[in-house]
Amino acid sequence: MVEKKNIKSRTLKATSGLKLEMGRHYLAIEQAIKEGKPTAWATSGSPVELLYAMDVQPMLPENSATISAAKGQSKGFIEIAEDEGFSYDLCSYFKTNIGVTSSNTIDMSVGGIKKPTFMLSSDVICDTHVDWFQVQSKRFNVPHFTIDVPHVVSNTSNRQKHYFKKYVIEQLWDFINFMQEITHHEFDINKAREVAENSFDLSKIWQDIFELRKCVPSPLSTKDTFGGLFPLFTMPGLKSPIKLYKKMYKEAKQRVDEGIGALEEENYRLMFEGIPFWYNLKFFNFLEQYGAIIVYEPYTYSFSKYMDPSITKDILLNSPVETMAQLMLSFWYIYDLKTRVQKFQETIKNWKIDGVILHNNLSCRPNSCGLYDLKKHLMEDSDVPCLIIDGDMNDPRKLNSTQTINKIESFLELLENRKKN
Repeated sequence: MVEKKNIKSRTLKATSGLKLEMGRHYLAIEQAIKEGKPTAWATSGSPVELLYAMDVQPMLPENSATISAAKGQSKGFIEIAEDEGFSYDLCSYFKTNIGVTSSNTIDMSVGGIKKPTFMLSSDVICDTHVDWFQVQSKRFNVPHFTIDVPHVVSNTSNRQKHYFKKYVIEQLWDFINFMQEITHHEFDINKAREVAENSFDLSKIWQDIFELRKCVPSPLSTKDTFGGLFPLFTMPGLKSPIKLYKKMYKEAKQRVDEGIGALEEENYRLMFEGIPFWYNLKFFNFLEQYGAIIVYEPYTYSFSKYMDPSITKDILLNSPVETMAQLMLSFWYIYDLKTRVQKFQETIKNWKIDGVILHNNLSCRPNSCGLYDLKKHLMEDSDVPCLIIDGDMNDPRKLNSTQTINKIESFLELLENRKKN
């Protein structure tokens, strides 16, 4: 059997600054509500930058749901939603949010959230987002705007892509008009450019951090990236998280230069596909005790958004709204299977990955759809060992820890045998 060595890991010192950024975000929410300024719920994948450009304070229920899970509160909130008739199989973020609002929980330290001025959703990642906010906008009696984003599949023609982009652009301008009517704020193109530039810079530094993870040993692990995702998700367009990411990059680069890894002993380099179990992040500590380090997560990388090489900063600043439409059409989670397999194969090669763990997230269809096809292609076409584990991002009832640990140990033993051979 593979030997458990209780290998210690090193978190970047700069990562501790994430607590300060989270504090800034929650303080900004409290201040906006206190001063009567407009606020908005927004879903992941929606153009949060446009909210900042219009001086609207974003609140993201998905992020709040992860906090509930990390604090051990999500199960109770989910069961409240199920008692109200919401299905066991529905999105656990959605049900956490339903439980939070039904119980009138507003304490943000446990995932509470407050009534917004309006809501913004998009189906760029998941159609549940739209249904979720339709339900909650009716409960709160607030306006709701949704953006419909077509999926670009493998046989989509350039003519169709052009039409799709135009279709999304028109919706974004409609959304700006929607915000102007509700908030009485005028759209300022210069403010939009400033926000877009900050968003671009933040994303590019995050990508630079990921580039450092190509090095052996990897200078950082999931302890840095799962928490580090927070600013990309909630604060794109602000300057303060850019400083934090620069500190993270500088510290990680120093580790690379000195040959220091996040683990004292790096034996296996892994990719983790899917949303993590926010209620059980210690699972990743378990991996590291065997010298197994996750060096790439498509989930945390995808929110850097600016991955299309044709989108330069000059193009973005010249037409920030139009470019936002292009970004929404190129998001990782709307890739067709062919493109997804290709991206995985490139990543496995460039990041020197030994094996892939695929999280079959039982309440998230976009994360789980196609996993078995993806596994088949990676194993048969690229000879890359893959393991599918069943769980859930926010519902601890759906993760069998003992079974998962047994699977992981067998998987690591397979990787060890391949190294020996």
